[in-house]
Amino acid sequence: FAKTELGGINLRKGAFLTWNDVPALIDLEQASVLLGLSIESVRRYCVLGDIPAVQIGKQWRIDKQKLMKQFGYS
Repeated sequence: FAKTELGGINLRKGAFLTWNDVPALIDLEQASVLLGLSIESVRRYCVLGDIPAVQIGKQWRIDKQKLMKQFGYS
């Protein structure tokens, strides 16, 4: 997807047209769609610390700003 526009990425939890539409904290499913990776790949990168994330119980949360910075979208 483009650096500033997401091209209407649709998820069960809503549609993202730009990075402004993406919530401040996202889950593995949202990150997988945004990055074009499988959910398991995103989880593995979170566990390894390659994607900045916080695990709360069994769930992962990823900070949008950190993700954008890490992958050059800011």
